[in-house]
Amino acid sequence: MKSSLTLALGAGLAVALAGIAMAQEPIGIPECDRFITSYETCVTTKVPATYRGTFTQQVGQLRTTWRALAQDPQTRDQLEQICRTQGEQMRRGLEPFGCQF
Repeated sequence: MKSSLTLALGAGLAVALAGIAMAQEPIGIPECDRFITSYETCVTTKVPATYRGTFTQQVGQLRTTWRALAQDPQTRDQLEQICRTQGEQMRRGLEPFGCQF
């Protein structure tokens, strides 16, 4: 029983770590990658822990969306402008925490 539980926990940890590794993959559009890096730095260094989860979840969803757009040849060319526009909106939400990027 203990070894089954240990294997299950190990497998769960491996899946979680794989998800984290995938989340760190770059988008492949410099403007998008710069924004995400700046955003994550701000969230981890300036946003109080009680709010971090919400901001982390938002950027995770944004990263997933932008990565999908980057893989589609029909939307890839428009992605730099999309990153600028959406990035500016999200950047304003971090200003109360003293984030400027």
